[in-house]
Amino acid sequence: MFFVIVFVLGLLSTLLFIKVKSKWAKWIPAFIFFVATILMGGKAKFFPAPEMEVLGEIVYFMIFGTITIGAVIGGGIVHFWNKRKSLK
Repeated sequence: MFFVIVFVLGLLSTLLFIKVKSKWAKWIPAFIFFVATILMGGKAKFFPAPEMEVLGEIVYFMIFGTITIGAVIGGGIVHFWNKRKSLK
Protein backbone atom coordinates (compact mmCIF):
# COMPACT_ATOMS: atom_id res chain seq x y z
CA MET A 1 0.00 0.00 0.00
CA PHE A 2 2.83 2.36 0.84
CA PHE A 3 4.48 1.92 -2.55
CA VAL A 4 1.16 2.55 -4.32
CA ILE A 5 0.94 5.90 -2.52
CA VAL A 6 4.54 6.69 -3.48
CA PHE A 7 3.76 5.73 -7.09
CA VAL A 8 0.73 8.04 -7.13
CA LEU A 9 2.86 10.86 -5.71
CA GLY A 10 5.23 10.36 -8.65
CA LEU A 11 2.29 10.60 -11.04
CA LEU A 12 0.97 13.72 -9.38
CA SER A 13 4.36 15.43 -9.35
CA THR A 14 4.42 15.20 -13.13
CA LEU A 15 0.77 16.13 -13.63
CA LEU A 16 1.53 19.51 -12.06
CA PHE A 17 3.27 20.37 -15.35
CA ILE A 18 0.27 19.61 -17.58
CA LYS A 19 -0.28 23.27 -18.56
CA VAL A 20 3.38 24.03 -19.33
CA LYS A 21 3.98 24.35 -23.07
CA SER A 22 7.62 23.23 -22.96
CA LYS A 23 8.28 19.74 -24.28
CA TRP A 24 10.88 18.97 -21.61
CA ALA A 25 9.22 20.44 -18.50
CA LYS A 26 7.07 17.37 -17.88
CA TRP A 27 10.18 15.19 -17.60
CA ILE A 28 11.87 17.31 -14.89
CA PRO A 29 10.38 15.37 -11.91
CA ALA A 30 11.27 12.03 -13.51
CA PHE A 31 14.85 13.20 -14.10
CA ILE A 32 15.22 14.51 -10.55
CA PHE A 33 13.85 11.30 -9.03
CA PHE A 34 16.03 9.21 -11.37
CA VAL A 35 19.17 11.04 -10.24
CA ALA A 36 18.10 10.57 -6.60
CA THR A 37 17.58 6.85 -7.26
CA ILE A 38 21.02 6.48 -8.83
CA LEU A 39 22.68 8.39 -5.98
CA MET A 40 20.92 6.35 -3.31
CA GLY A 41 21.70 3.07 -5.10
CA GLY A 42 25.34 4.07 -5.51
CA LYS A 43 25.61 5.03 -1.86
CA ALA A 44 24.09 1.73 -0.76
CA LYS A 45 26.39 -0.23 -3.08
CA PHE A 46 29.72 1.53 -2.67
CA PHE A 47 29.44 3.02 0.83
CA PRO A 48 27.40 0.47 2.77
CA ALA A 49 26.23 1.37 6.24
CA PRO A 50 26.73 -1.01 9.15
CA GLU A 51 24.32 -3.90 9.62
CA MET A 52 20.59 -3.03 9.62
CA GLU A 53 21.09 0.47 8.20
CA VAL A 54 21.74 -1.15 4.82
CA LEU A 55 18.13 -2.35 4.86
CA GLY A 56 16.96 1.23 5.33
CA GLU A 57 19.09 2.37 2.40
CA ILE A 58 17.62 -0.37 0.22
CA VAL A 59 14.10 0.70 1.20
CA TYR A 60 14.94 4.32 0.29
CA PHE A 61 16.27 3.05 -3.04
CA MET A 62 13.00 1.20 -3.64
CA ILE A 63 10.98 4.31 -2.72
CA PHE A 64 12.94 6.52 -5.12
CA GLY A 65 12.68 3.86 -7.83
CA THR A 66 8.91 3.61 -7.41
CA ILE A 67 8.43 7.37 -7.49
CA THR A 68 10.66 7.55 -10.59
CA ILE A 69 8.50 4.98 -12.37
CA GLY A 70 5.40 6.97 -11.40
CA ALA A 71 6.95 10.19 -12.70
CA VAL A 72 7.93 8.57 -16.00
CA ILE A 73 4.44 7.17 -16.52
CA GLY A 74 2.98 10.55 -15.52
CA GLY A 75 5.26 12.24 -18.05
CA GLY A 76 3.98 9.89 -20.73
CA ILE A 77 0.40 10.66 -19.76
CA VAL A 78 1.03 14.41 -19.94
CA HIS A 79 2.87 13.99 -23.26
CA PHE A 80 0.01 12.09 -24.91
CA TRP A 81 -2.61 14.34 -23.29
CA ASN A 82 -0.99 17.47 -24.74
CA LYS A 83 -0.45 15.75 -28.09
CA ARG A 84 -4.13 14.76 -28.26
CA LYS A 85 -5.21 18.32 -27.38
CA SER A 86 -2.99 19.78 -30.10
CA LEU A 87 -4.54 17.51 -32.75
CA LYS A 88 -8.03 18.94 -32.17
